[in-house]
Amino acid sequence: MSDVSSQEEKRHSAQVQTEPVCPDGALKTATKNGQQIVLIPQPTEDPNDPLNWPLSKKIIIFACVSLAAFACQMSPNSNQLTFIEQVETYHKTVPDLLNSVAAALAGWVAGPFFIIPLIAVFGRSTIILWSAIGELACQIWAAHCTGEGDYISFTLSRLFAGLFGAIPAILGSGYIIDMFFLHQRGKAFAVFEVLIIFAVVGGGTLSGFVAQTQPWQYVFIWTYGPLCAAIVGVLLFVEDTTYNRDPTQPSREPMPKNYIQNRIATFVPGTKTQVKGTKRKELIQRAIIPFQITFAPISLLMGTYIFISLGLPIMQASTLATYLVPPEVAGGYGFSSLDLAFFTMTAWVGMGAAQVYGYLFNDKTPLWVARRRGGKWHPEYRLANTILPSFLLPIGLGLWGAGLQYHLHFMVLAVASFLIWFSALLSLPICYNYIVECFLRHPVEASVSLNAYRVSFGLMSVFIVTKWQASVGIGWVWGMGAFFILIVDMIMAFLILKGHVVREWTVKLCPSITNSEDGAQISQEEASSTNPVA
Repeated sequence: MSDVSSQEEKRHSAQVQTEPVCPDGALKTATKNGQQIVLIPQPTEDPNDPLNWPLSKKIIIFACVSLAAFACQMSPNSNQLTFIEQVETYHKTVPDLLNSVAAALAGWVAGPFFIIPLIAVFGRSTIILWSAIGELACQIWAAHCTGEGDYISFTLSRLFAGLFGAIPAILGSGYIIDMFFLHQRGKAFAVFEVLIIFAVVGGGTLSGFVAQTQPWQYVFIWTYGPLCAAIVGVLLFVEDTTYNRDPTQPSREPMPKNYIQNRIATFVPGTKTQVKGTKRKELIQRAIIPFQITFAPISLLMGTYIFISLGLPIMQASTLATYLVPPEVAGGYGFSSLDLAFFTMTAWVGMGAAQVYGYLFNDKTPLWVARRRGGKWHPEYRLANTILPSFLLPIGLGLWGAGLQYHLHFMVLAVASFLIWFSALLSLPICYNYIVECFLRHPVEASVSLNAYRVSFGLMSVFIVTKWQASVGIGWVWGMGAFFILIVDMIMAFLILKGHVVREWTVKLCPSITNSEDGAQISQEEASSTNPVA
């Protein structure tokens, strides 16, 4: 049996990615765009190291986690374009039903702070699986709230749906850091974060098509399929990717090689993926660390940027129906559910363009900057890609406000919507990637913090937008939003130029949780002077 296991490990090692490995004592490198890139972090010789797994295996795991994040993110607000149709069912006002959308956003903000610490006991994969199952249960719950007195029950279903729905999206950053090298993460974060936001908008779009021909409860029923597919994908293919690179720290036992035994150890209940004897201490630490990161200097500055630049687009998506569905005599555009679904395609196009741009440049640009500045890596180089969205987002918001104020043709709003979502989705993966790389040992906790910043403004706006609009007018609601973006653009400029100073403050205040790859040599030519390659 040991011989079979040994042969299997040898085959596994032979399938490791085709990055060239230097002789002992030298740096391991990869070829990218005709240039040698030093692999950061340096992989070990252990086949259980996720960095050594075949690229095909990494992509399958990443795809399954992404599917779970997509399905769980689109489900809580699957009625965000159709909630007005529920007014007659519950005999409530439009603001009352808008509060059900806010309940889902509240779950998004608070849920990770309660659930994420449980990975210290059960592991990431188990938490993703049971979060997807919980999300499916909430969708079934909502679809059955069809009675006049079911408003409270329905709102609670949205709260719990938001609580479960945020979890896979938060945990995705951990898988990215575990499996991909520094020069691959930009692409991975671009794909993952754009997919998450696409789920928020795309779920509403698809529900709009459904609601055109079916009763409103079907906007929840159609999500059963993606959620079931995500549950099956996670159960069949997702593995534990945690790996201890510090020999002074305790490590968990290797996972079983047998497929069935591996699935049982991973998911039933998942405790074997964690280090024995440290679960209680780890649970307490994981409950505290998200708060430490949330109020760390670097997170406060980046969080403020995210709070505004991502919160305003979320507010635009959450309130879209209130602007476009009312008849023209009431100041709206008289859109049906189908019209509204087609209109959100502008956001789809913006997200698709951001996906292409991010895939092409989120790694290329910072690596180019690093080479131009001596070959040493600094996380702030990631932020160079935020310059373009910093210009475009205030233009999009201003155009959106002017279009609503003067009731311009809906194509003006469509262009504005494209600019808003293209810009927001260019910024989001970069900001997540940057902060995660400032807290490399705690990528999941860093994502919890950023998720709270990202959703909080959108949550608050649902409650204040009506009074805000009554005070300054619909045009200035969004005009002020454009000026807010210009203000936080100054924060981003400061981080680009002086982010390393803020990180030094963060290290002094939170030495136990900060860790980055700052100063690592990414170019083989510069590295060879101290690490000669034979």
